[in-house]
Amino acid sequence: MANPPAAVKLALESICLLLGEETSDWKKIRQVIIRDNFISSIVNFNTEELSDVIREKMKKNYMSNPSYNYEIVNRASLACGPMVKWAIAQLNYADVLKRVEPLRNELQKLEDDAKENQQKADEVEQMIRDLETSIARYKEEYAILISEAQAIKADLAAVEAKVNRSTALLKSLSAERDRWEKTSETFKNQMATIAGDCLLSAAFIAYAGYFDQQMRQNLFATWAHHLQQASILFRTDIARTEYLSNADERLRWQASSLPADDLCTENAIMLKRFNRYPLIIDPSGQATEFIMNEYKERKITRTSFLDDAFRKNLESALRFGNPLLVQDVESYDPILNPVLNREVRRTGGRVLITLGDQDIDLSPSFVIFLSTRDPTVEFPPDLCSRVTFVNFTVTRSSLQSQCLNEVLKAERPDVDEKRSDLLKLQGEFQLRLRQLEKSLLQALNEVKGRILDDDTIITTLENLKKEAAEVTRKVEETDIVMAEVDAVSQQYLPLSTACSSIYFTLEAINQIHFLYQYSLQFFLDIYHTVLYENSNLKEVTDHTQRLSFITKDLFQVVFNRTARGMLHNDHIIISMLLAKIRLKGLTSEPSYDVEFQHFLCGRQIVLNGSSMSKIDYLTAEQIEGMERLSRLPIFFDLISKVQEDVQFNIWLESSSPEQAVPFLWPEEKPFTPIGQALHRLLLIQAFRPDRLLAMAHIFVATVLGDTFMSTIEQPLDLATIVETEVKPNTPVLMCSVPGYDASGRGEDLAAEQNTQITSIAIGSAEGFNQAEKAINTAVKSGRWVMLKNVHLAPGWLMQLEKKLHSLHAHANFRLFLTMEINPKVPVNLLRAGRIFVFEPPPGVKANMLRTFSSIPVSRMCKAPNERARLYFLLGWFHAIIQERLRYAPLGWSKKYEFGESDLRSACDTVDTWLDDTAKGRQNISPDKIPWAALKTLMAQSIYGGRIDNEFDQRLLNSFLERLFTTASFDREFKLACKVDGHKDILMPDGIRREEFIQWVELLPDTQTPSWLGLPNNAEKVLLTTQGTDMLSKMLKMQMLEDEDDLAYAETEKKQRTGSTSDGRPIWMRSLHTTASNWLQLIPKSLNHLKRTVDNIKDPLFRFFEREVKSGAKLLQDIRQDLADIVQVCEGKKKQTNYLRTLISEMVKGILPHSWIRYTIPADMTVIQWVANFSERIKQLQQISQAASTGGAKELKNIHVFLGGLYVPEAYITATRQYVAQANSWSLEELRLEVIVTNNQNSVLDACSFGITGLSLQGAICNNNKLSLSTSISTELTLTQLRWVKETYAEKKANVVTLPVYLNFTRADLIFTVDFEIATKEDARSFYERGVALLCTE
Repeated sequence: MANPPAAVKLALESICLLLGEETSDWKKIRQVIIRDNFISSIVNFNTEELSDVIREKMKKNYMSNPSYNYEIVNRASLACGPMVKWAIAQLNYADVLKRVEPLRNELQKLEDDAKENQQKADEVEQMIRDLETSIARYKEEYAILISEAQAIKADLAAVEAKVNRSTALLKSLSAERDRWEKTSETFKNQMATIAGDCLLSAAFIAYAGYFDQQMRQNLFATWAHHLQQASILFRTDIARTEYLSNADERLRWQASSLPADDLCTENAIMLKRFNRYPLIIDPSGQATEFIMNEYKERKITRTSFLDDAFRKNLESALRFGNPLLVQDVESYDPILNPVLNREVRRTGGRVLITLGDQDIDLSPSFVIFLSTRDPTVEFPPDLCSRVTFVNFTVTRSSLQSQCLNEVLKAERPDVDEKRSDLLKLQGEFQLRLRQLEKSLLQALNEVKGRILDDDTIITTLENLKKEAAEVTRKVEETDIVMAEVDAVSQQYLPLSTACSSIYFTLEAINQIHFLYQYSLQFFLDIYHTVLYENSNLKEVTDHTQRLSFITKDLFQVVFNRTARGMLHNDHIIISMLLAKIRLKGLTSEPSYDVEFQHFLCGRQIVLNGSSMSKIDYLTAEQIEGMERLSRLPIFFDLISKVQEDVQFNIWLESSSPEQAVPFLWPEEKPFTPIGQALHRLLLIQAFRPDRLLAMAHIFVATVLGDTFMSTIEQPLDLATIVETEVKPNTPVLMCSVPGYDASGRGEDLAAEQNTQITSIAIGSAEGFNQAEKAINTAVKSGRWVMLKNVHLAPGWLMQLEKKLHSLHAHANFRLFLTMEINPKVPVNLLRAGRIFVFEPPPGVKANMLRTFSSIPVSRMCKAPNERARLYFLLGWFHAIIQERLRYAPLGWSKKYEFGESDLRSACDTVDTWLDDTAKGRQNISPDKIPWAALKTLMAQSIYGGRIDNEFDQRLLNSFLERLFTTASFDREFKLACKVDGHKDILMPDGIRREEFIQWVELLPDTQTPSWLGLPNNAEKVLLTTQGTDMLSKMLKMQMLEDEDDLAYAETEKKQRTGSTSDGRPIWMRSLHTTASNWLQLIPKSLNHLKRTVDNIKDPLFRFFEREVKSGAKLLQDIRQDLADIVQVCEGKKKQTNYLRTLISEMVKGILPHSWIRYTIPADMTVIQWVANFSERIKQLQQISQAASTGGAKELKNIHVFLGGLYVPEAYITATRQYVAQANSWSLEELRLEVIVTNNQNSVLDACSFGITGLSLQGAICNNNKLSLSTSISTELTLTQLRWVKETYAEKKANVVTLPVYLNFTRADLIFTVDFEIATKEDARSFYERGVALLCTE
């Protein structure tokens, strides 16, 4: 460009100036621009080199020029614009540099100084590095020196430690050596006796499991005796539980709910060390709980033979090896036989067992336990041979220890804890010692290298020493703690002893009635209630006072809960048994064993008839009672005191002699009230046996408190019992006497509680299905179920009980079972349930009110109006015949089951005939009522259908004839005549139901027997019979084992005297004396009658020959049995099963079954039988003697004691045959006449036979004519039986036909006799009085 714009030129001039090429000439400028380095010189321009002159020029010449800016220049030239911008920036930068130059200079100076200092620093660092290198080298040298010193120290410490270890090891091992030497010595002794010990232990495990503790001990002692005789060594002090188990096992078992007594521990050993699978007898369920806990980790399965899944469970257990518990083994299934026999076979490495038609792999870990809750079940021999029996039935000692543990836990937890520690001491510490010894031996065995290098051995030895010292210290403290625990335990021991005695009394009480079955759980529930739910213990802190309350309440609750499940007559029995137990626990009272023994067995004392005292106003029975009582030391002068006491006869005749019994014993040492009551009881027993029950009530009140028995008389609070006492799976058993229905009580209770209840009648297959469905539904919903009349299906009840046992029910579920008292009801159900016995209240009044309440008002008030009066007559008749049953065999010959069903049938009959006769009319004439039809139907069908005795039928007819007559509608009609000797009971005047009920309610609550047509003395007979019944039942409770020696060992030892020094139990000494006395009492022999050609034709000879033969055989057997018993008691003979049973029955006062070969009363005691048997043999001796001296003809003239013959009815037949044969008459022509005389020596004619020993009940006989009497029985001196031909017999008017019974039970009718009536009474009066002849009392 030749001539550029001014702005461009200006810009380029300034650029040239900055580049040091100052010019204003354009050419020069162009030369500068076009140079190659122009752009690079601009780019690489160094502002610092810009001089101040150029800078000033730039400012002056260009910067001040307005045209010198970027915008102007850039418009002129896009190339020059940026250069101007660059120039301006450079100039500005130069200004800045000018301003900061001093600083830059200073910075440069500082940098120079820094560089100099850095150089110095580098020199110093180098010096430091050199020094550090030197230090490191010195450190290494020092470390080597230190490590060498440490090694020396370590070697020194190791040597020192080894020396210490070796010293400690020597000390500890020497202490262990002493212990091990003792153990080694013990081991040597064990090796010497190992054969005998193992033999005893093996025999024990194999055979002893079935028996209780006492029998096991006896077996063990017997086996030990055999080993001694065979010279086999064994440990005489061997403890079976210690020998066959170790402490850790026993502790584990106890943790698994095994009771801590010896019996259960022995059983647990058998369950662990069996060869044959165990069969467990487990009434209480303790073993089941233990096994389920013990094998819980192995997933044990519980099943039952009645379980539908039984086979499936068995197969599963066999395959997989799970333990199996099979319950209800009484329903054993033979499919299990191959399992019990272990019938296995091996095929190709598999172990197989055949189950039915199937082969199953058998796991080696399989184990099976069989169990039953029924202790009475009898197993077949083939099952017994396949199993090991293990009996968990509780014993006295085990229950005593359980109860003691429980009361200590409840009342003295502090002492119980100390006691538990003491029990653990022998287990846990000894176990710990053994574990340490094992670990020491293991450590010694596993040591590698030198023994002194291992600390674990020293540590183990030190721990062992510490533990041993701790055990020693604890053992030393044991005596102090034991004394404290013993003192407290001794305080509670009488309570635990009473618990044991009470339970075993309840266990045995089923001997008096099959209904009385009580489980251990029943008693433990009572015990738990008394300890933990006792309101009397609130706010009482004194331990002695609390114990007193607990003891008293225990007896009270036991009585309350058992008595409500008993018949009313048996309440006094359980009360007497409880009083006896309570008396044993009273330290302030003697045991009174002799007195109680006399009370129960006094009648067994044999009396010498010739030496007995004679007191005019005493009967023969009272004299015998007095003589027997005088044998007691305390009553040694009883006879003289009775003779001296002028008031005695007055007391004897009083109505309540038990209220003021005279002191007929020495009073040097006054008795306590209890002692006085017991001795009064003995006096009442001897002189007024009819008041024995009343005196027994007084005795119970003295021992157990005045209100003891009164609580049961209060109304039964069934609601509270069902709510609080009864668990869901516990059935409520409502038992009633035949003819009395208790189901209404359960339904009423459900209504009161507003609870739904399902009622089902049992007796058909349909009923069973309904019942099972109802129960299955109710257990889930909590409803109640009532099954009625379950006694009709005893087989199904067994299944029901097993179902209830395994039931998991809703908390509100309850099961009520109503039943008649029936022996077929399963025992397990009775034990599992809560029993309530319902009896109708006695008395005519209560009976009639019950009748009226059962007949709807509308039914009784229906037309015709005479219906109500007939119903009243029917109610009276029903009450009379039912109340007379209480006085059987006097009221009726036996207890017929007259019940509500008979009453309903009679009402239906009355309605049918009355409606048919009335034909809708409002009234009907009494003479139009079909009396004959009503009487006949009731006599032959409704009531009479139950009667099987001709004279009972006459009695029934008598009442019907007297009551159901047209005269019954008369105002003065007599329902009963001469009640209590003077007044008549008249029919109420009225026809409305309300009038009859009002009349009944005005009757006295109790009625005398005369209301029923019986003599008032019948009450005396009834009470005497009930007293005798009480004694016989209490005697049955007397156990064969010497259990009081076991239960009261400590107290008895202190009180025993020299008389017990022979070591035999009380029962054995008593039995020995009794058997010896009986051998003297019973005749030694009986000669047989000699048969000839002539005398064999004589019917009397043939009869007596059979009698003598039977008597001689029985006599021989009886004398042999008694001789064997004497030898057993003297230790000269071993017991056989037969003798064991015989002894058991005799100790309980029961007549042995093998001796019963002729008819006797069912409740006859053995002593009564022996006396009776002796009299029979003596009579047969006289007969045998007469036949041998006078021949067969002499037999006819003998006065025969008819009740002493074995077959008395055969004698009557023989006399008839004798007369017929002698006179050539036919038997059908003969008729019997009876002549009663007071002359023992009356001459008998050819057709007469003399009978002695007959007694007449309810009447007296004068001049061979009868009249009613108030006396119960009159003995007939001599009765002549005379057979006459029918045509020669005298015809007598007003004759009554009487039965002749074998004995007082009136069960066996021998023959009938006709008597003439002396007074105006008709024959019906005699039947109502129960007049009869007895061959023997």
